[in-house]
Amino acid sequence: MNVGVAGLRFGMSWAQVFDAYDETDLIAICDLDGEKRDQADEQLGVESLYESFDEFVSDERLDAIALFTPAPLHAEQSIKAIEAGKHVLCAVPAVLEMEEARSLVEAASQSDRIYMMAENWVYEPAAVRAHELYGDGAFGQIYYAEAEYYHGVEGLRRNPDGSPTWRNSLHALQYPTHGTSPYLHMTGDRFTEAMGFAASGRAEFTGGYETDWIQTAMFRTEKGGLFRLSNSFQNVHRMSHFLSFHGDVGSFETGRFNEARTVCYYSQGRDKKQVTREVCEHPDLSQFGEGLGRGHGRTSMQIVLNFVASIQNGTQPSVDLMSALDMTLPGIAGVASLRSGNWEAVPDPRTWV
Repeated sequence: MNVGVAGLRFGMSWAQVFDAYDETDLIAICDLDGEKRDQADEQLGVESLYESFDEFVSDERLDAIALFTPAPLHAEQSIKAIEAGKHVLCAVPAVLEMEEARSLVEAASQSDRIYMMAENWVYEPAAVRAHELYGDGAFGQIYYAEAEYYHGVEGLRRNPDGSPTWRNSLHALQYPTHGTSPYLHMTGDRFTEAMGFAASGRAEFTGGYETDWIQTAMFRTEKGGLFRLSNSFQNVHRMSHFLSFHGDVGSFETGRFNEARTVCYYSQGRDKKQVTREVCEHPDLSQFGEGLGRGHGRTSMQIVLNFVASIQNGTQPSVDLMSALDMTLPGIAGVASLRSGNWEAVPDPRTWV
């Protein structure tokens, strides 16, 4: 299977995974930065280097395209790739606006190509363990859940020339999927309404950041529960992620900071003293060799495995288009709620087909 990767600032580590996998041939890369293209060519020996995305997506040898370009380009480039007959693996978020989502659904509905959103938190070990426990009935019906994603991105908000990148004005709730995906993938639930809240710290510490320091949303769910999501790109500490699920049979929480991905705590029954602590591990991924998977750990390898298997077997990937939009659209509705001050409906993209 011939694969091309677009966007090397984030996509280089993914290109290395595709290059290392026996089932894929990395034959093309695309980036506006000639230095990045040359570095990728030197490391990977890629056949074709493209500056123009339109020329890249028109390469008839390509079966699939992986998009790790800036988020404002995701919807437009995904549509171009689908219309060019390519399977698409797209970085999060799938879209930034509701109208982009409608256009993407329309394009995908007229194609038999696979679309997958590369959401890594579906494959983080603690989230995988929660999914297993939920499937075993360990939590019962979840009535309340929380997720926090705090990612200080100061180094990603400016280009080398000092100009702002897309991240500098991005609403934190427009990047919701690291928080929404574990719960939605685990339960099959859907968020139906959103209410947004926001706050900021002292202006002299913004560094030119153009939106709220923290944005939080409450979501009502189709199954009758509540979900709280808090996102920030302006936090002092580098990274913190947290998941918490509360059901009528049991509860689950991840660790925090460096323990979020691999440590979980859960309890069953009414005896609050019975809490189990586990350290969770990734599956064996030795087929990729050593030294790969930086940035998103070894989840990128699992995403590539699922994406390729879906294409080969004609099955839907773990995060297909509808799932991707279920994870993404609530954040967009949360931003709309910040503006209106009201609860905002989260559309079901299945009704657009």
